[in-house]
Amino acid sequence: MLDSETLKKLENASIEDRIKTIKIILNSLKNEIKKTSKKTSKSFRVRAYNLGQNITVDREEIYGERNQ
Repeated sequence: MLDSETLKKLENASIEDRIKTIKIILNSLKNEIKKTSKKTSKSFRVRAYNLGQNITVDREEIYGERNQ
């Protein structure tokens, strides 16, 4: 955690300096998220499902309502 002296310095800093600080913190978070997300990703396999007959789907009809 940040101590109170550091927080006071940030509060009194210029907007530019505070924005730079925020960018540094965000980049640090992004890098940490990239490292941890690679470890948790699992691959998966999609199984085909057979209903016993061919099903034709009219995508225009299904998604046509979204455009109205």
